[in-house]
Amino acid sequence: MANQVIFSGAPSQACNLPALLKGIAVMAVIGGIHLCLSGSFPLHWPVLLAQAGAVLIGVAFPFSKTAFTRIVIDTARITWTQGIFNRRSSILELSRVQTITSIHPWWLRMFGAGSIILTTDDLAHPVRRLPGIHDVDQLRAKLVEAVTLCQERLSAAKTFDPNAADYSQAHGV
Repeated sequence: MANQVIFSGAPSQACNLPALLKGIAVMAVIGGIHLCLSGSFPLHWPVLLAQAGAVLIGVAFPFSKTAFTRIVIDTARITWTQGIFNRRSSILELSRVQTITSIHPWWLRMFGAGSIILTTDDLAHPVRRLPGIHDVDQLRAKLVEAVTLCQERLSAAKTFDPNAADYSQAHGV
């Protein structure tokens, strides 16, 4: 049976709104400090521009990370691909997923998005997060259905396969 794609896309940039708000707050503090000290010290434009550049880089990093993230969910696995220069791919088999939770922070809810939190039996990554997903409740329902189907297939294969490693004669009665 061929795997059917449930979701394919990138997270919404709306998930980076907190980084943008923090950047604006830091720029306001830097501007306020320079304004308050302008009477005592001469304004050094290169210092102000360097500080502004550092804040802009800090704000741009999450946006670029999100822009170069691709998530593909099919009926057997979830694949994450991230990176610009160093590309990294991760795969999570749906049979390893234990719980699926959707969360709706206020800044994502304004844009019709949310995040999915996956609890897995993977020791290296027991919790995985799918941020900034549009129509998150619809995707969560499809994901729950796919996980259930995948786990049922895996359970049936283990129970009735006489070639399986853990098969015993007791199963054959």
